[in-house]
Amino acid sequence: MDLLKKVILALFVSISMFAIAPAAMADVPEPASREEVVESIEQAIKLSGETLAALKENESKKSVLALFKATKKESKKIESTPVERTRSKASQKMAKARLSFKKGDSEKSIELMTEVVELFEEVQKIHNAI
Repeated sequence: MDLLKKVILALFVSISMFAIAPAAMADVPEPASREEVVESIEQAIKLSGETLAALKENESKKSVLALFKATKKESKKIESTPVERTRSKASQKMAKARLSFKKGDSEKSIELMTEVVELFEEVQKIHNAI
């Protein structure tokens, strides 16, 4: 019985090691280069400005939501530790702006998106200072 326990334990450990090996060798993406981060910041500023303009011009709900989605997607590409806090704050405000837009409160949404544009510009200033 004691031998059976040892064999089962050894089998379990060896199977576990086989399962872990491919995960350890998985291709880990490389961090974004400085140029890619700069480009992502510029795109996020541009898209957030377009979203704000679309909100002010009372464009269709579908097109504004598409701009919100594109801005969020682009902001996620900003991979820089010094600007992470400000980028996160901008993303949170953008989510609140999107929610208020969906609820029909366009004035609050415009106010929040104005703050988002300012925060992304601050991200750019912080990143350029590095």
